[in-house]
Amino acid sequence: MSTPEIDRTIYPMPMFATFQVTDLAAAEAFYNAAGFVSLATVPGLDGDPVVVHLRRMKYQDILIVPGEPRRGSATVGFQAGGQDLAELAAALRAALPDGARVEGPADTPWFTSDLTIDDPDGNRIILTALREAEREAAFAWSKEFGGDFIVPD
Repeated sequence: MSTPEIDRTIYPMPMFATFQVTDLAAAEAFYNAAGFVSLATVPGLDGDPVVVHLRRMKYQDILIVPGEPRRGSATVGFQAGGQDLAELAAALRAALPDGARVEGPADTPWFTSDLTIDDPDGNRIILTALREAEREAAFAWSKEFGGDFIVPD
């Protein structure tokens, strides 16, 4: 399975999600299976981990922290980076832990395919990919509605 290259540079993160999880080690293993690497584990005063910094691609960072998660309260979307979403979905479904869920990939009306992944605590990530075969139609469609954006040629 083709996975995006992971940038391990420490930089000021322009955006990141923080997910509360009941079991740091189990959540870390789940996200590793979803294509994230464990960039850093930060210990607390007692030496136990208090945050695990995960990264999939540059600017695709998730911090997992111990806590009492509220199922369905956190969602973050990331660009798929050329990864085959059907392959990733199949691999995740083959070893899905209790409470976790994988949906899709499913086509959207805006010319993408989305893979929705819920971790065992109900935190959600959505990986999205442009449907390459419909690239021209997507750009033509984007010129049909208004907004303060630029459509590349």
